[in-house]
Amino acid sequence: MLLHILPDNSYCHSWRETIQFILRYPRRVYTHLFPEAQTWYLLVVLLILILTDWLAFEFLNYANPAVTVIPLRYRIWDGLFQSLAVRSSGFAVVSISSLRIGTQALYMMMMYISAFPTVITMRNSNVYEERSLGIYAGDKYEKHETEGQISEISPPFCRTRWYFIKEQAQRQLGHDIWFCVISMILITCIQTASFERDPINYSVFNIIFEVVSAYGCVGLRIGLPNEDYSFCGGWHLTGKLILCAVMLRGRHRGLPVAIDKAIQLPGERDGLMEDHDHEIREGLTRTEWTRGGGYP
Repeated sequence: MLLHILPDNSYCHSWRETIQFILRYPRRVYTHLFPEAQTWYLLVVLLILILTDWLAFEFLNYANPAVTVIPLRYRIWDGLFQSLAVRSSGFAVVSISSLRIGTQALYMMMMYISAFPTVITMRNSNVYEERSLGIYAGDKYEKHETEGQISEISPPFCRTRWYFIKEQAQRQLGHDIWFCVISMILITCIQTASFERDPINYSVFNIIFEVVSAYGCVGLRIGLPNEDYSFCGGWHLTGKLILCAVMLRGRHRGLPVAIDKAIQLPGERDGLMEDHDHEIREGLTRTEWTRGGGYP
């Protein structure tokens, strides 16, 4: 929009050039600035996740006294606000511990995958990282005959985008599972005395919820009754240190396998080859987006 507003004259020429460069190579400017297709994908995924949390809050807590006490006209918007706070905690309309167990389980899953859409989009839009993984570099064109006409295509190009997204999704879902499981077991063993004293508040599910929240760097907490601090505030010091390690591990899980192009100058490290990769990606993206019924 800004590009259309600025007049096409010598005074605004440098501004227009800058905006055009950002639109063409957004990942060279900032790590969280994505091309058009990736932005649409990310928006659709986030809307689906928010809608799922919203519907779960409304329907799974239909007969929950902690929720039904809120008037219906406010309850609907409170559910939307609560669903927005799941991925980035800080505000809560209703105490998490008073929600139905199904809603808590869904929130726990959403916290675990909270960073996946953004991380996968970052890696999927990073041309330099794809070249470092060998996806574009050195691809050979092959002869392909269709209805008597011979054309040159590269089979890896036809499956690059979805193959890369699938691989990243699988790696993210299985990444650090072992670390989270070991942390849960250690904390559960450390809090055995607390569990025997109060098995409801110090249940295994609450510990898993706390660990997943720490790993997702969300901050959503179950809490303790009649206490001003979170659930982990009642843990032993060793359990708190393990939870800190889980937070650090989760905070650094999105590090790229190669230097991101957004922190390099445009002329560094084979810029022409990456520009060619960008053109290939742009052509494939527009083709797939058009076939899927989306915007070209």
